[in-house]
Amino acid sequence: MPDVLDRSGVLNRARAVLAEVHDAVTAVDPAAAAALGAAITTARTVFFDARGRSGLVAKALAMRWMHLGLRVHVAGETTAPAITADDLLVCLSASGRTTGPLANAGVARARGARVAVVTAAPDSPLAAEADLVVVVPTGGGQHGGSLFEQACLLLGDALCGAFQHAHAIPDAALSERHANLL
Repeated sequence: MPDVLDRSGVLNRARAVLAEVHDAVTAVDPAAAAALGAAITTARTVFFDARGRSGLVAKALAMRWMHLGLRVHVAGETTAPAITADDLLVCLSASGRTTGPLANAGVARARGARVAVVTAAPDSPLAAEADLVVVVPTGGGQHGGSLFEQACLLLGDALCGAFQHAHAIPDAALSERHANLL
């Protein structure tokens, strides 16, 4: 049995992963991605919500938007304020059935906030709660939903990069907002 961790096996796997991520990201509706970017950049405060590995991606994207100067929080964190009208909740859930984001979407809507959902399941309960849905297709040969999380991270970083470029925000400004406490 060949060692899948040998150099050629790892690089071949990396090529396959990159191809899957490329296909997933480029399959996203550009108008939906642009609408998400506009919703994020025009909201008074943006809250990100997800669970599991998608939650880690949501936190990474919240950090990047904060670096760009937006008012951003992660739902459920101890310092997150109440969501109100003029705010936006961005939920990431491949299944569109994750309990926490689904409950928080209901709270956000009841408070007059907008809800954006990034999901692989456009007909899901979470998508039904949303004002804006961005569909990230999944599939491929990766394990445990990795493609969804990878595509969300790249799509989110691309939105951040486009915003940074459009507003001529220098990297030094992002560095000024980077955490400096140990």
